[in-house]
This record gives sequence, C-alpha cells and structure tokens, in this order.
Amino acid sequence: MNTINLLLADDHLVVRDAIKMMLQKNSKFNIIAVAKNGKEVIKYLEVNPNVIDVVIMDINMPIMSGIEATEIIKKKYNSVNVLALTMHDESTYISKMIDAGASGYVLKGSKTFELELAIKAIAYGTKYYSNSVSITMINSLLKKNKSELSELSVREKEILGQVTKGGTNQEIGDKLNISKRTVETHRRNILAKLDIRNTAEMIRYAIQNKLVS
Repeated sequence: MNTINLLLADDHLVVRDAIKMMLQKNSKFNIIAVAKNGKEVIKYLEVNPNVIDVVIMDINMPIMSGIEATEIIKKKYNSVNVLALTMHDESTYISKMIDAGASGYVLKGSKTFELELAIKAIAYGTKYYSNSVSITMINSLLKKNKSELSELSVREKEILGQVTKGGTNQEIGDKLNISKRTVETHRRNILAKLDIRNTAEMIRYAIQNKLVS
C-alpha cells in the first residue's frame, strides 16, 4: 500500500479543514473525500466501494451519526476500516463505536503523530486505541466485573469456586450439604447473572476474579 486513501467525516467545517491540512503534510495520506455526516459517507461508498482505505469518523453528527454509519460500513463495505476521531472519552461512546465495528479510537486534541500512527495501524489491519481510551476501557471492564460479582450470593460464589475444581453437581452438593437440584439451580442463576453460556466460561470468570482457592 503506497498511499492510504482517506475519507474524513466531521460536521464542523473548521475541524475538517484543520485535520485535512494537518494530514496533507504527510505524503503517505491521500484525502479522497470529506463528509459532514454519516449519510454522506455511505453515499460516497455506494458509488466508490473500493476506493477508501480508512474513514476518519466523528461520532455526533446530524442526519446520521458516526456510530450508525460505522455499523453500515462494516456490514456492506467490510474492507473499509473506521477510525473514530472524537472529543468523547466516555466509556459509553467508546463501547458503542467499537461494537459498531470501529478499528480505532483517538481523541481530538491528540498529537499529530498519534493520529498518523492510528491511521497507519488500522489501514494495515490492526487495532489502535489512544492511551487514555485504553485506560477508560480497562476501568469500565473492571467496574463491570466488580458489579457482576457483587450480584452473586455467598452460596453462588462458593459453588462457582467449586465448579473450577471439576466437581459434579452431586459432589458439590455433598460438600456444601445441599441437594444436587439446588446446585443445578444455583448454576443456572450464576450463568444468568454473569451473562455467560457454559461451564468453561464460568471457570474462566472464577479464575479471573480469584475465586479459586
């Protein structure tokens, strides 16, 4: 890939021009098109599906948001990578954009070299999240795990710990002086509360949260 073809989407003209001017100084980047909302991005890709390597996407835009546009891009134009470039550092925005299919997330106000690094990274198929975004994601995940764990009863935590040791429902019941049916009920409740599907995921969760003695 000699040059990386870019589409820049932002609803603020001044911001678009500033980013465009900044990136044009790097001969590696070729800004093919600009858009002021997600709908314009999709319209361009409909006509030029194989031209753009990376869409630099703002999130809050009129008519169609960056999140909505990213979802469509990943469904219809999977070879196009999306880099979120936004002022929003809240975990909600980060999660929604990543779930929509964005390959990277960088905050406005980042240094020029970081934006350039992010563009190059996702153009070649890797993920890129700025340091502050990564910290927000980690903190959010830790908070989520802590919240889920607090929903388990003392007995459910005991059973979760026993599951990692490979005991059958009958063996766990005998050890905790409860019936096999009660163990089965607790296991179903654990799966539901933690939003996991099977014993393997239950064991992984127990190990990650240090419930294994």
